Amino acid sequence: MLQDLGFLAFTLPQVDILMPTKQPRGQELTGEQHLANQALHQRRLRLEHVHSRVKRCRVVKDRIRLWKEGVRDLVMERCCALHNFRVRLTPWQPMVESR
Repeated sequence: MLQDLGFLAFTLPQVDILMPTKQPRGQELTGEQHLANQALHQRRLRLEHVHSRVKRCRVVKDRIRLWKEGVRDLVMERCCALHNFRVRLTPWQPMVESR
């Protein structure tokens, strides 16, 4: 799981938490730490782009006033499915990489 300072208290059992290394005061990060932070940044960037594409469905962005158990999760699942459908059927992107 990728994590930042906004969700420090959130933990899940049997889940590894990946968090960028902070720069110590008055010091520099080592080369390894810098490369690890860059790799985490690249992964997070892709996820943030996917989240923004899923939010095209306004029902995800707006407040959901349905209180029945599991409805909010179901709405998110359906919007993610619509995103995957759009990605797979975009005519200008190949579905498989050509070699």
